[in-house]
Amino acid sequence: MSDLNSALIRKVHAGADDTCFISILTDWNSSKMNDIAQEVFDLACDGLSLEDIGKAVGISKKATLKLLNEYKQRYCSGYESTFYDRLFLPDELNEQFESLVKTEQPDAYFSINSFYKRKRKNENVRHINAFVLDFDFYKIQKYEEMEASEFYKEIIAEKLIKEPTAVIDSGRGLYVIYTFNHCSYHMDRLYHAIFKSFYRQFERYGMDPAATLTTQVIRIPGTINSKTNKTVQVLELNDTDYRLQDFTNQLTWTLDEVKNHRKNKVKKVKNMKPTKDFTKRKKHFALYFDDFKKLIRIRNKKNISEGYREQLLFLCRERACWMGYTIDESIKLAFELNQMFRVPLIKSEVENNCRPSANRLACSIDTMIDKLGITIDEQLQLQVLKRRHIKKSVYAKHKRKHPLSNLTEKQQALMERRAKVCELKNVKHLKNSEIADRLETDKSTITRDLRYIKANPAKFIRKLTDYINALEKHKNSDLFKRKTLYERQKQLLKWLKSGYTALDYLVREIGVAKK
Repeated sequence: MSDLNSALIRKVHAGADDTCFISILTDWNSSKMNDIAQEVFDLACDGLSLEDIGKAVGISKKATLKLLNEYKQRYCSGYESTFYDRLFLPDELNEQFESLVKTEQPDAYFSINSFYKRKRKNENVRHINAFVLDFDFYKIQKYEEMEASEFYKEIIAEKLIKEPTAVIDSGRGLYVIYTFNHCSYHMDRLYHAIFKSFYRQFERYGMDPAATLTTQVIRIPGTINSKTNKTVQVLELNDTDYRLQDFTNQLTWTLDEVKNHRKNKVKKVKNMKPTKDFTKRKKHFALYFDDFKKLIRIRNKKNISEGYREQLLFLCRERACWMGYTIDESIKLAFELNQMFRVPLIKSEVENNCRPSANRLACSIDTMIDKLGITIDEQLQLQVLKRRHIKKSVYAKHKRKHPLSNLTEKQQALMERRAKVCELKNVKHLKNSEIADRLETDKSTITRDLRYIKANPAKFIRKLTDYINALEKHKNSDLFKRKTLYERQKQLLKWLKSGYTALDYLVREIGVAKK
């Protein structure tokens, strides 16, 4: 293992002691043994004692026994290959890292934070050591041809507010690492708040929202990325000395503002209310389910088949349970979505890995967008999974009035339909069902239109007259030609005949004065 790689590992886990465990994640059973292990096994087969074997290869009796047991377990037991964590004390790390690098182990990872138990779980976090900004820039079309070093120097470097501790080419993407003096797990909320601010800043450059966990692992420098067959390498290593508090200037609120807010916050009194009937929410789940389907279709067209499947199915099941579906019903919904993936997950993964929490909590829409990494272009094609500002912009667009008629698109469509209904009903004497078929709408809509015209003839004539006059005034003007699409012009000119016919009937038959 090179000095640069070793220095990075030491920098990340500088504060680790005998109470800390660091995780290494890889497919241990398929990893290659080094030459010493093979030699130890051969000598043992020749009948040498552990002491003699140790002397022959230059290692201790304890190390000899460990290598021999590992070799037997790996190559003589015949059990299935697995991909799992092993947690080690700090003084055991170097040996493991050197072995994985020497044998060019594919897809090997280590945890940036440490744990006080031999299980890599959020509740077992001992020390928080670093931020790792994971850029999957290859997923963005304009950056997909760039190398990691090129992407860092040209795009990311100038946007960083502080000098990074390390920059790593992960073989496909890019890691930007900020280490700091390790802090207690009690600062987890501050850690994630700062991490969220990093994500808001770099979301557009492909930062992975799923790589912001306290239990996050990153590839070990010197090992192989099996997807590209490239070696993970350190591009830059700097001698930084940060504290977690040094990054708080990225947060939206200052410390004083937070203190004042807490001081003035009115505590809500919890009222004992009967248990909610969650099944009433079921009718709203269809919109979320349609969005999940739409997102899968969009990404299938882009040939994105991995990296979001488990997260999407988990969020689907979580939202379904929160809206009143049972666990079994949520599994059926997840199976339906799973079949739409280019590479579906196996049945056990859908049932176990994507299981939601039992307390009926559900992520917010913004959190779902972050976890799935839904781009702005994708959000524009969805119904519910949109940022608030995008929904507002779409709503504002619907409310925008046409400069010629001073009506919104919806108001124009309504006016034109009612005039057409009036013509077809009273001049051409068609039935309501025939009008509905011709206009491709519901019969109830036609009935409501006729009821409105009969109840408000004077108001309708005034509005219809104003609309016709506006079109007549501008139909030959340059503004009309510039502001209105060609097809829309033809529709409006064609509709003018229906408008005049309806207006003539209203004035003659209903007897309301034309204004």
